[in-house]
Amino acid sequence: MNKMMVLLSVFSLLTHGIFAQTANRFAVKSGHIEYKLTGNTTGIKSVWFNDYGYNSYEETKVKRVTIMLGVKSESLEHKLVIITGTEVYHIDLLDKTGTKMKNEFYDLSQQLISQMTEDERKQMGEDLLNSMGGNLAGTEMILGKTCDIVEVMGTKSWIYEGITLKSQGKVLGIEANEIAVKFEENIHIPSGKFEPPKGIEIEDLTQITHDLMTGAYDENGEYIGNELKNGNDEEMDVAAISYPFDDFKKVVLGFNPAGYTRGMILNQEGQHFALYMKGMNQMVTVIATSMENVDSQESEFSGFEEFTHHGRTMRYGLLEEDGTTSNALLIKYNNHDMYIILMALPANDKNTLLNWADGLDF
Repeated sequence: MNKMMVLLSVFSLLTHGIFAQTANRFAVKSGHIEYKLTGNTTGIKSVWFNDYGYNSYEETKVKRVTIMLGVKSESLEHKLVIITGTEVYHIDLLDKTGTKMKNEFYDLSQQLISQMTEDERKQMGEDLLNSMGGNLAGTEMILGKTCDIVEVMGTKSWIYEGITLKSQGKVLGIEANEIAVKFEENIHIPSGKFEPPKGIEIEDLTQITHDLMTGAYDENGEYIGNELKNGNDEEMDVAAISYPFDDFKKVVLGFNPAGYTRGMILNQEGQHFALYMKGMNQMVTVIATSMENVDSQESEFSGFEEFTHHGRTMRYGLLEEDGTTSNALLIKYNNHDMYIILMALPANDKNTLLNWADGLDF
């Protein structure tokens, strides 16, 4: 994996995973909910949480019915999911086994949300709903709580302060319904509730999932770390930028591409990033990277057009990554030993990127 592909994998990581996270999962400090499940899956679900969802315990005990090619089959499941901030446990209580992994996006999501205003957070939520073809369908009382009714992708949910108290859905003939039959709000929950039960054989997948998320495996499942054994370790290095992060932050805070909402500004993998969103499918990223990372990987940009704009050397072209096309404008800053890379996903037109570049002054 060359240096620029490492850089692009970080970009992909930021843009495709992080918006599944929020600063607080719920607007309720703690709670206990009991659900009744009906449909193709019948049984009960128990949920406990504190610290606004930072810690949660979800236990399901169900009978699952499936019909395939006219043959009906039934299975019993007793499973547990425990989330303690950045750690996630998936446990099968029938065979006494489980896995542990790290939520790779948690820390980044906290940076994102902390940098957004309340209005920006609300807009991001609306954009997410709209991008999935969803809509708000009024309100209804569940267990004495006023819930927003949200319809999206064939499922209707009744949501109170971020907590789903009822849901109904039927997708591809599979019916799944759940309704809360008990809800205790803002109660004391012992910290031990969020510890895995004893007698469970836990497999730690933390390193494996980290490697998968950061591109240490290629699309064929081959471990790219083997390159290190073959003497290609310097190809894995990304040169850290010398341009101060605080200076980068001052510039991008004044950058406002029309129609986009600013997300996060952070330093990751020795590079500086600023992310802007329009809905959940359109993204603009400003990346500051060392000249070494670009110049040493000339083949990556061999098809790019090189020109001068307002006295500064620039390069423009398309990038293909995992079947997705974006475009990029590389702006050379000799005085700072860096390139500023403006990336648009999906690809935008060249003039738009040039206009955005005019709004950046490093």
